[in-house]
Amino acid sequence: MSLIYKTKIANWKWYEAESVVSTNDTVKEQVSELGNNIVISAIHQTGGRGRRGKSWQESVGNLYFTYTQKAEAQELSKIVCIVGLSLAKVIKRLSPQSDVKIKWPNDVFLEGKKMSGILLEHIQDNLWAIGIGINIVGAPILEGMSYQATSLKENGIELDRTEILRYYLKQFSEDMEEYRQNGFENIREQWLSMAKNYHQEIMVKTEKETKKGKFEDLDDNGYLILKTTQGTERIIAGDLFV
Repeated sequence: MSLIYKTKIANWKWYEAESVVSTNDTVKEQVSELGNNIVISAIHQTGGRGRRGKSWQESVGNLYFTYTQKAEAQELSKIVCIVGLSLAKVIKRLSPQSDVKIKWPNDVFLEGKKMSGILLEHIQDNLWAIGIGINIVGAPILEGMSYQATSLKENGIELDRTEILRYYLKQFSEDMEEYRQNGFENIREQWLSMAKNYHQEIMVKTEKETKKGKFEDLDDNGYLILKTTQGTERIIAGDLFV
């Protein structure tokens, strides 16, 4: 594997590889040599993975990248929300007429179909790897899921993968600056304005159980507030289903 330095985008030095197993793994391997502010993209990703160990199917022309971000463990849920919000804002700006939603905590949906996957992994101390796969030109078939996948191209958004990368990193940098300067409240309100299934009945699958209730709110930590027959619960991590 060889990395080619491209340019600097916002706070990150951007490198690209022809092919990697996983951009998350590559970033974790390269941080000690390249520094703590890097983004690595790959034309081919042969062993990408999603949350809870799910595999990520490759399609040539789609965007696969991972970047580094410093965050304290106690604020990680807020950062997770910002990651999804920044991507949703980029897609909405590129296609204002489209229905763009965020499925808690950070999956971005376009016209009711999933168009991205996001995976955060710890590197060291307060440094995290944020990996994102975006369906630019093609979408995988999702078997056994309650929803299907889509691509930007299918929805009339025809941009090169690297253009989307630039747009996203600049937007994320702006949103992080907003969060650092003014706190989470404005980010939270923006997130809720794009939330999928907000104020609707949902199921949330956690590591231990599946809970049913109404998606009541997002709290100031980025946790989902679920109203059940037993009362109100804060869900720190899980997968949301209708």
